[in-house]
Amino acid sequence: MGIIKKILFTMLSLLLVSVACNGQLQQISLNSTNPDITWWVQPKTEGSPSGFEISTSGYRMEDAVKGVVPGVVFTAYVEADEVPDPNYSDNIHRVDETFFNRPFWYRTTFQLPASVKPGQQIWLQFDNTNRYADFYMNGVKLSGTLESTKDVSGHMLRTKYEVSHLVSHDQENVVAVLITDADQKKTRNAKDQFGVVASPTYLSAASWDWMPYVPGRLAGITGNVSLSFTGDVTMEDPWIRSELESNDIAYLFVSTELKNTSNQPKEVLISGRIQPGNIQFSKQVHLEANTSKKVYIDRKEVESLIVKQPKLWWPNGYGEPHLYTCTLRSEIDGEVSDQKEIPFGIRQYEYQYIRNNAGWPVLQFFINGQRIFLKGGNWGMSEYLLRCYGKEYETKIKLHKDMNYNMIRLWTGCVTDDAFYDYCDRYGIMVWDDFWLYVAYNDVASDEDFKENALDKVKRLRNHPSIALWCGANETHPKPELDGYLRSIVALEDHNDRMYKSSSNQDGLSGSGWWGNQPPKHHFENSGSNLAWNNPPYPYGSDRGYGLRTEIGTATFPNYESVKEFMPTESLWPLPTDEQLEKDDDNVWNKHYFGKEASNASPINYKRAVNTQFGESDNLIAFCEKAQYINIEVMKGIYEAWNDKMWEDASGLLLWMSQSAYPSFVWQTYDYYHDATGAYWGAKYACEPLHIQWNASNNSVKAINTTSEDLKDAVAITKVFTLDGKELAKYGRSEKVNVSASNKNEAYRLNFNPFNLAFGKQAFASSVSNGREASLVTDGAGGSRWESNATDQEWIYIDLGKSQAVQTVVIKWEEAYAAAYDVQVSADGQKWFTVKEMKEGKGGTEEIPVQHKHTRYVKVVGKKRATPFGFSIFEIEVYGKDRLDRELTPLHFIKLELKDSLNNILSENFYWRNGEKELDYTKLNNLPDADLTFTLLDKADDGKQILIKNQGKSVAFGNRLRLVRHDTQQRVLPVLFSDNYFTLMPDEEKIVQISDLEAGQFDLLWKQYGYKEEHVLVVKKKK
Repeated sequence: MGIIKKILFTMLSLLLVSVACNGQLQQISLNSTNPDITWWVQPKTEGSPSGFEISTSGYRMEDAVKGVVPGVVFTAYVEADEVPDPNYSDNIHRVDETFFNRPFWYRTTFQLPASVKPGQQIWLQFDNTNRYADFYMNGVKLSGTLESTKDVSGHMLRTKYEVSHLVSHDQENVVAVLITDADQKKTRNAKDQFGVVASPTYLSAASWDWMPYVPGRLAGITGNVSLSFTGDVTMEDPWIRSELESNDIAYLFVSTELKNTSNQPKEVLISGRIQPGNIQFSKQVHLEANTSKKVYIDRKEVESLIVKQPKLWWPNGYGEPHLYTCTLRSEIDGEVSDQKEIPFGIRQYEYQYIRNNAGWPVLQFFINGQRIFLKGGNWGMSEYLLRCYGKEYETKIKLHKDMNYNMIRLWTGCVTDDAFYDYCDRYGIMVWDDFWLYVAYNDVASDEDFKENALDKVKRLRNHPSIALWCGANETHPKPELDGYLRSIVALEDHNDRMYKSSSNQDGLSGSGWWGNQPPKHHFENSGSNLAWNNPPYPYGSDRGYGLRTEIGTATFPNYESVKEFMPTESLWPLPTDEQLEKDDDNVWNKHYFGKEASNASPINYKRAVNTQFGESDNLIAFCEKAQYINIEVMKGIYEAWNDKMWEDASGLLLWMSQSAYPSFVWQTYDYYHDATGAYWGAKYACEPLHIQWNASNNSVKAINTTSEDLKDAVAITKVFTLDGKELAKYGRSEKVNVSASNKNEAYRLNFNPFNLAFGKQAFASSVSNGREASLVTDGAGGSRWESNATDQEWIYIDLGKSQAVQTVVIKWEEAYAAAYDVQVSADGQKWFTVKEMKEGKGGTEEIPVQHKHTRYVKVVGKKRATPFGFSIFEIEVYGKDRLDRELTPLHFIKLELKDSLNNILSENFYWRNGEKELDYTKLNNLPDADLTFTLLDKADDGKQILIKNQGKSVAFGNRLRLVRHDTQQRVLPVLFSDNYFTLMPDEEKIVQISDLEAGQFDLLWKQYGYKEEHVLVVKKKK
């Protein structure tokens, strides 16, 4: 853990020390970051003393290491330098896991502050322990029976004990906890299952295709530990619900469980104040001795709980995530007995299933009456050793907000820290929250343990407005008993305010995957995923099957500066061969998931794509740089394909994954060190609330509006540039476009094939099957197609609009091609002449010479099918004498702008395209070095602005900026640039903003694609 991270975590822990009500109530952190608290950890051995002895004041632990609380046993030994850096090389794979796969004792001491009054109730609370725990204090066992073990079967289960009868007010107090690891997968190579059978736990702790096996499988005290002080009556799990009559009127419902721990009946005053709005309420309650009672307060009793013009909580992009705070008290005879601060948000989730083109249901989300297009990513873990604390969650959530995401899915409920949800509330990031189940052929060890954790999870988190859905299992359905139980607790304890959904990828969802890199065009043309093998198979295609996708991902190389942090120098180059990537187990690349362990990410295909699209590299620096442009293109293409199909089928997409838990080459946008890869920028561009984009399949330019406001009188502008930076106005377009809230609209279609006489012309067919109309053969799209009935003697013809000279007809067949067909022409559409009789059709792309000077109509007559299906054609192109524009270089650039009615830029987008040899971008390696100037502006309030101008005569492609500390040259991470990896045409300039920059002096470094990095500016930020 870095020094800054430790300081931030210490600050957060000290915030847990709170004093309220004139010193009557306190809460003290017992986390290891409290300077007065030291935890010690040691293994339980055959001859270890009992917990009764260990928890006495005179006992001293021998050969113990300092514990990390919250944290895990293994991390304590990492921090103590007892094991080598597990991030680096294959170190973690060399650790003797058997040392950690056994019970461990935790021990600490504390003294009560003098302000604690005799007679107060004193509560010792553990927010999370994993996997089993037994608790002792001052020689007394708190949990279970005297002889029992594994008393608390926890993962996300709060454990709380009233200990006022045990504590000393003037002497040292001792707490001891025996943590026992999971029973499963005791060695790396053990054949037994982990995952579901060990649930509830962190299901990836015994390794996945993105993190290694962790010795101990993340056993430890994994949540905050605290002491709190109350009177006789406490409030348990207070809950502030909201319902919307309309967006102008909200109803609030307050409930809490009151618990009287005394031997006397109590008259209790429950009172609350909600801010903003200064909403006040109170209720008198009689509580018998040693009893509990659920108390409810609503608008029928307190009119002020009707809130007019409420400040609503909105997800990122759709509005502000407004939050309220309720200060809730229980008082006895004018003395405060307990007090809670409960943040909450006023919002209302709704859900609909809408039928797609194939008649299958697609789940759609609504909030506050507004339909929401989901854009986000999955988390597999916060950090593979659970070393993510407090403010670091804010860092990660802010990065998601910066990528314009509005949802995070917690895969298998992988995060158990309240701080994660707090920051999602604050930044408007909705949470898809799984429970701890995934597709497997085994069952949980104990249904009751699972249920107890699930119930506590719902009660603990239900005040968070960010939680948008509870999900039972990853890629499967829970068994009926657990499924029914989960459904019931969401109904009873969360009032069905959020949907409970059994499966993460079925029942109104469109599956998971694919997970290998594919070029953008593929995603526009094919929605395919793993449910293709379901029975019945899910219907995929270019016009269906996108739906709501909860996983899709790709390998993602980090930048070189990160790779050298975790890879040994001697292993940096060359890259593994294809055979090594496929078969090697012990290759260090494979240990960081570029190889066999991450075969789902298609590492061979990824390496091939980088090398073929951008050219072979002779060093890792060059390969990593080229990989970032693959990352940009692939990631942007994934999200933009879903944008393109919005509400026609698609309702959202969650990337697998957006968060990096371990230094690796897969499943990430920013990397483990928070350095933004090209994938980060691809996602950020594609997910911006107001966005303009180009469809690589059909050249459609669309404006995307994922906000709650209509976009009116905007202008969509396209500029096309040659490789040397010359603008070709004849390929550009500029048209007005209006887009309703949370929707998309096509502005126009570009035509990069102006000599195709059939482009955009009317087409007519003898029959149409599955809704695939005749017009689809002239739309310029590689993925859409006409499909006939499944009979021979079907035809389709194109009206060119006027009589023209025709020399060539190009037919692009789908797999259902014609074994025999004729090409015919006509001047009037009535009398037809056969100009080519094809007796042995080959399918694919077929070129037919015509040499017919005067014709208006071109017809293809399918006489005999090559498959049992109808004839199917992607495109029919018709050419005269010319077919190629010599002025447009094969490799060229497309720049898009979306401007408002006042000419302000709302969105910019940039693409590189090869019109002759698809995906060949190797000519970029021949661009000359650029002449850029960098000028520091003093206009930014929370950071810095830099004016960057291309003063040269050539294209400045691929400009990457990064920031390092002036004195140490260490990277500044994360750093929020407004743009990066950008391209500037000759004489073009751009302002780049650096936000949230800390105080200090920094060097701005610039690297043009293919050239050495240069220092360009010194940036200073005052405190």
